[in-house]
Amino acid sequence: MRYPNRVRKRWIALRSGLGHAGEVLSGFAPFFAPRRRGLALALAVLLAETASSLAQPWPLALAIDYVIGDKEPPAALPGSLAGEDAMLAGVALLVVLVFTATRAASAFRRYLLQRLGQETVFDLREALYAKVHELGLDYHGRRRTGDTITRVTSDVREVRTLLVDSVVEVASSLMVLAGMLAVMLWLDAGLTLLALLTVPFLFAAVVRYRSALIERMRVVRAREGAIASVAQEAITGIRAVKIFGREEEERGRFREESEASLRASVDAALIEARFGTVLGLAGGAGTALVVYFGVRQVLAGEMSVGDLTVFVSYLGLFLSPLWALSRQANQIGKSLVSGERIAELLRAEPAVRDAPDARPAPRLAGRVAFEEVRFSYDERAGEVLRGMSFEVEPGSRVALVGASGAGKSTVASLIARLYDPQGGRVLVDGRDIRRFTLASLRAQISFVPQEPMLFRGTVAENIAYGRPGVRREEVERAARLAGADGFIRRLPRGYDTVIGERGESLSGGQRQRVSIARAMLRESPILILDEPQAGLDAGSAAAVRESWRALSEGRTTFVISHELRLARDVDRILVIEDGRVAESGTHEELLALGGSYARLYALQERGTSPGTTGRRKR
Repeated sequence: MRYPNRVRKRWIALRSGLGHAGEVLSGFAPFFAPRRRGLALALAVLLAETASSLAQPWPLALAIDYVIGDKEPPAALPGSLAGEDAMLAGVALLVVLVFTATRAASAFRRYLLQRLGQETVFDLREALYAKVHELGLDYHGRRRTGDTITRVTSDVREVRTLLVDSVVEVASSLMVLAGMLAVMLWLDAGLTLLALLTVPFLFAAVVRYRSALIERMRVVRAREGAIASVAQEAITGIRAVKIFGREEEERGRFREESEASLRASVDAALIEARFGTVLGLAGGAGTALVVYFGVRQVLAGEMSVGDLTVFVSYLGLFLSPLWALSRQANQIGKSLVSGERIAELLRAEPAVRDAPDARPAPRLAGRVAFEEVRFSYDERAGEVLRGMSFEVEPGSRVALVGASGAGKSTVASLIARLYDPQGGRVLVDGRDIRRFTLASLRAQISFVPQEPMLFRGTVAENIAYGRPGVRREEVERAARLAGADGFIRRLPRGYDTVIGERGESLSGGQRQRVSIARAMLRESPILILDEPQAGLDAGSAAAVRESWRALSEGRTTFVISHELRLARDVDRILVIEDGRVAESGTHEELLALGGSYARLYALQERGTSPGTTGRRKR
């Protein structure tokens, strides 16, 4: 009873695998729809290639039977072509025609499929990259960057193999098998049945090894994503790695992930090697049976040498597509792992998206209010904001102060709708911001992050990043207001100087001032500055303090800062503690209140020398 149960389980597993493969493949149908004509042409060429392949053994059979052997030429053949020389020349010409037709059809088919495959990869990568940008910070916060990059790059190549190479290879093999089977049955049904004795063994080998190989490849793809993540993290944070002398530890992390990938890859290769051995054994046994009984039939005069030659040639060609189908079953299994990963990314839905009834926001005045807002990045970690409420008048300058982790940056992220709260509402001009389209809301918000992100390009392009197409004069004016014009003009090519990736060719303070200039150029009614003086020396900090008031004129401005002296320049200070607004008022009012703000300010004053800005006593 154990053997039938095992067979039944394998059959169920194979049927389930085929259903899963169909489900994964159906998700890529939209990428093939624009290429229906090209695929139809490739199919027609494939039919021609199959027909010419089936004709390849026949010229040799004709030469053996009618030129070398003593078989009489067909009566319908004209006398002038019935001679040995004429027939040999005709056979040679047939060989040239058949092989040329086969190779030409194969080359044209490969060209078509290569072009269609590359076009499919182009569309698929575009769709994946668009999806990466569509998904919110909640998704990216749960995923390793390197793993996402691997899905957009190497996984796409695997899916191209699945969608183009493997599918066409399977179709080609099935066509060749059908044609050869028909001819072999016509030549000798008994020998054909002997040859087919190997098919169940091939089928059993596919069923046995496929699931193990797929499982190994899942590990390989996951480890490759982990390798990319480790490398990306180390390269991005190379400055910290060198400062803390962690090169050896980072090499160890990389080696650990690489070794895990290596082990999984070797296991997969071993499974494929075992599978190939089984295929060779089955194919060799089938061929031996056909040769043995075929030669006996020739000796008995029941079959001509030419017919046996054609049959054995067909058998070799017949086993080849069978083996190809078996190999493709494994290749499809490996590629399906990448297909699953890509399909998962394509199916992912952003947590923050436009509501069905969302409308473009009008020009906003900038009245911002939080009504009992509750928010958590992770339910297990607890709430960051716990019923926060406040209201800010249009055009006013507000400082958000408090200890690290109090929720200041979270407030800024919710205003820009990088996240949505789990409870309460964020209002702008009295309307829930979820009623606005994301693009129209964010178009009216300028943001200067604590860690400015610059891109490889010119300084002018980086400043104009949030407002493409703006005139150079406006770019330079924004840079002057941000105190960046002086150092920019000292660069080798001024505003046309190309800065490195992430702005590494600039100092931290210079990157911050370019980021501030970018926000100044945007001319939005709401402005958010997260630690605008971070990384600036005393002179630059003073220049930014003088210019940010001009920048914030007429805009609702939120300044997140640990430098409480900056709070003297705002209209209102919100002291955030434990996810709520603990105190609210002007600098003088809060000092007089003697609460949390007064204590924070006193501590900071004791840590600075008179007349300095943020420099610690030594």
